[in-house]
Amino acid sequence: MSTTGGHGLRADLPYRRVALVLSGGGALGAYEVGVLRVLETLRLVPSLIVGVSVGAINAVSWLAAGYDAGPIERVWRTARGEALGVQWVSLALRVTGALTTLVSLLELLLTAMGSREFSGAYWLWGRGSAQADLLSIQLDLTLWTVLALVGALTALYARRVAGDLDRRAAGADPERLRRQLKITVLVSAGVYLFIWAMGWPWPHRFHASILVLLSLAWVASTPGRLGRWTRSVTLGLMPETGGRGLWSGRARRRILQRIVAAGDGSRLAGPGTSLVVSALAVDSGRIGHFVSWPEDDAAFAKRLEVELGEVLHVNTADEMVEAAVASSAIPGLFQPERVGGRDFVDAGGFSNQPLHVAIAQGADAVLVVLLSPSESPTEVPPPADVVSLGGRLLELANWRDLQTELRHLPEGWSREGRPARICVVEPPSPLPANLLAFDPELAAELIALGRRDAWASLRNAGWLTELKPLEQGETRLEG
Repeated sequence: MSTTGGHGLRADLPYRRVALVLSGGGALGAYEVGVLRVLETLRLVPSLIVGVSVGAINAVSWLAAGYDAGPIERVWRTARGEALGVQWVSLALRVTGALTTLVSLLELLLTAMGSREFSGAYWLWGRGSAQADLLSIQLDLTLWTVLALVGALTALYARRVAGDLDRRAAGADPERLRRQLKITVLVSAGVYLFIWAMGWPWPHRFHASILVLLSLAWVASTPGRLGRWTRSVTLGLMPETGGRGLWSGRARRRILQRIVAAGDGSRLAGPGTSLVVSALAVDSGRIGHFVSWPEDDAAFAKRLEVELGEVLHVNTADEMVEAAVASSAIPGLFQPERVGGRDFVDAGGFSNQPLHVAIAQGADAVLVVLLSPSESPTEVPPPADVVSLGGRLLELANWRDLQTELRHLPEGWSREGRPARICVVEPPSPLPANLLAFDPELAAELIALGRRDAWASLRNAGWLTELKPLEQGETRLEG
């Protein structure tokens, strides 16, 4: 542990309603734990906490534990992606297992349909021919080779093919296409059954494969119960989520429930520090701000409505946990979470540092924690993969959102002055991790960086003062 450098919170700090805003950033959220540890050392208890995405997870954990970051810090320092819900290994195993099962069942079916021992001619008339079998296999091989070449050319000229299909589909009647597909399936099945009964040489496996695929496509396109069931089964192959994401919020929910159960859930929906958790409503497109106080505040609600937000009152700790799980549901990765019968997802890409929420609630100063620098983004080489690209887009979104917030501050609010009304804790350069790099070693480094930058930012904002010199033998430690 490092010393505080002889600094403490100013006794004459003129702000009495300090708000803490914790922004989102996936695995970078460990940085916020370091900041929370500094606030504990300074005994700075905010009047209001606003959390978005992983910031909501940290906020709920810290508040439920009585302003103690220890429980959530232990999670960050010990858990890897699988334990936190980013289950790449489980995804690979589940998809591989499902595909293996499906392919095996399909091969069993096709082997039976294309075998001489199971042909109609063999069972009806006792006719069979090794020469016919050989010719059937040769036809199968030829057609599979042709299909492979067609697939390769389609991949090579994918854009041209897609454009042609799009032009052909323009103005097409879905019902007519469904009827045509049905007729194709019936004719194909009739041809196959006739040849199967006669025992003629034929590319049985190829024909059977196409027939099975066409049949599934037709069944899935039908509007009735069978069509809905087929589509749901197909989507159900997606792990945990029914096709609305790669993973569910089960892991995050368990972590929060464990921390809240060990602490005091009444802090999440009762007197004391007010809590706001923000998430994007899928149905309305508005930012839903889940608030821990039961009283209606018309002025507060009107201010948020201007920003395309809405106030949603939370009555229990369980509801606030659900709100935090929804707030951290990164679209495309995690499924939307239902809160109060509505679907919500991570709002970080739309409002990641909602300073206006804290100001509207009556805060007279704000300490906001960023997970990327607030300076103009520097030019970087093109991201090498989708995760790196996601991290870069988050960095840009955070920067743009913060600039928008800062440019619409009320008169008298700025980062200038000593003490400044807005204290921004931020890394001076991009943090050494990405959105999904949940790793204990990286988390430990991020926590240390959060501590360092929190002390520097609070000092630069004029919120700290020099403490009296230590007596001989005394030691002053951070949290």
